[in-house]
Amino acid sequence: MTNKDNFVAYEYKNITVGRNYAALYTDCLSNFGWMLIEEYEYGYRPVLTNGNTINKNLNLHIHSIQTPPDKVDGPDMVTLKFKRDRHINNKLEIDRLERKCEEALSAIGNIERRNSAHTMGTSLGAGIIGAVFIGLAIYSFISSNIAIGVFLTIIGLVGWGIGFFSYHKIGQKKSIQTEPIIQEQFDIAYSACEQAHTLLV
Repeated sequence: MTNKDNFVAYEYKNITVGRNYAALYTDCLSNFGWMLIEEYEYGYRPVLTNGNTINKNLNLHIHSIQTPPDKVDGPDMVTLKFKRDRHINNKLEIDRLERKCEEALSAIGNIERRNSAHTMGTSLGAGIIGAVFIGLAIYSFISSNIAIGVFLTIIGLVGWGIGFFSYHKIGQKKSIQTEPIIQEQFDIAYSACEQAHTLLV
């Protein structure tokens, strides 16, 4: 058997996701024939290299070079680099299922980001109001209005307390409200993975 007989042409795919989603995307995409070969964290440093030979017969290798990821939104983001055989069976149907899976996973991420933004916004709003009253209290103390200063200080501290405790309470409430939607999207993603895995084998 010659090297030509063993030749495999690969295609490549880069995805930038939150660090908490890296394992989820890796597991899901494996069902569509993708194999993780590198993972870059924020700062462009490769932290994982897997299967670093593209084609053993042609001696082509994946090197851990300092290549910046396609998109980095923050220190909690990682870029995952995958490869797979370009000529897998049932490729069109597998690609369709892959898009369906990625749409579901993206929807989950969007829901969780909205929950986090809403929770953070409410807490920060209360904290800012508290800070305004603390500022007014300081001005009152400087102006020798002790009674008003004490009153405004109490209101400011209450605002800070509300902001601190509401962060956890509102976060839990939003999580409970959106849990059924998130689970529905997980079911869609896993169903697509299962179907694609069946087509691969």
